[in-house]
Amino acid sequence: MPSAHDPYPPRDTAAYRRILAAAETCFGTLGFQKTTVVEIAAAAQVSKPLVYRYFESKEHLYEVVISRLVESWNEELVAELSPVEASEPGDATISVAEALRRMHRVSLDFARQHALLRGLLAKESRLLLASYSDVVERTNATLKSQIAACLQVGVSSGEVRLDLPVDAMADAVTEIHLAYVERIVSGTETPGAQRLALDAFETLLFGICLNTDEPPSRPPKRRKRTR
Repeated sequence: MPSAHDPYPPRDTAAYRRILAAAETCFGTLGFQKTTVVEIAAAAQVSKPLVYRYFESKEHLYEVVISRLVESWNEELVAELSPVEASEPGDATISVAEALRRMHRVSLDFARQHALLRGLLAKESRLLLASYSDVVERTNATLKSQIAACLQVGVSSGEVRLDLPVDAMADAVTEIHLAYVERIVSGTETPGAQRLALDAFETLLFGICLNTDEPPSRPPKRRKRTR
């Protein structure tokens, strides 16, 4: 039997979906503290008591909204890594470096395209969420394990360096990736930083993969001959 805080209660009705959509908009626009259940109910065109029939509290509703959004995000990332992880060594349709590269780009694009992430994952909201839910931590752990599995395939196929521990490589890839996602979510990314996010990740790939299959973004400058 699902608990009161089950992120996916068996209640797939039109009203339930409207409440979730309204909650995502309200939380994303106003933040958790300034959003009220009355505002969410009004935006969803339902009564306040109906909101509480589906959700135990505003905190519970917020957790469900975050859980669904983060899981959707994670599914897109895992989809980019799966072709490598599911393949036998040497039979992958894409290289390990390309899989990690696509994962990084898809994730950054997801963060940029979902403007409400900034409000939903604002610092104060995440601190509150952390006090009663580990949804973000669990998702990050899942991502790290998927990256580690991808790298392990690369070790077996000879694409990834053998002299570095897979766990250490997976941790580095995950942390650097999430650091650039954080810039987007926090609203501190500048237009020039978009290229930096890709170049920095590319530098990491060159450090752990024996072949990145990616030409340099800019041709190297020729050195002047000295007489």
